[in-house]
Amino acid sequence: MADLNTLANLKRRAEVAQQTADRAQGAYDQLMAKLQQDFECASIEEAEKKLASLEQKNKKAEAAFEEAVEEFETKWATRL
Repeated sequence: MADLNTLANLKRRAEVAQQTADRAQGAYDQLMAKLQQDFECASIEEAEKKLASLEQKNKKAEAAFEEAVEEFETKWATRL
C-alpha cells in the first residue's frame, strides 16, 4: 500500500511541476512576443545589444546637452 501512496504522491508532484513549467513557458512566450512587438528584438541577446547601443547614444546626448547648457550659461551669464 505504501508503494501506491508513494506513486500517487510522485504523480501529483510531477503534475504540479508540469503545470508550473507550462505557466513559466507561457509567461516566457508572452514576454518574448512583447519584446519583439515593442522593441523589434527576436532574442534576449539582441535586446541586450540594442540596450547597450541606446545607453551609449543616451550618454552622448547627455554630454552634448550639458555642453550646450554650459555654452548657454557662459554666453548669457551677464543677463541671467
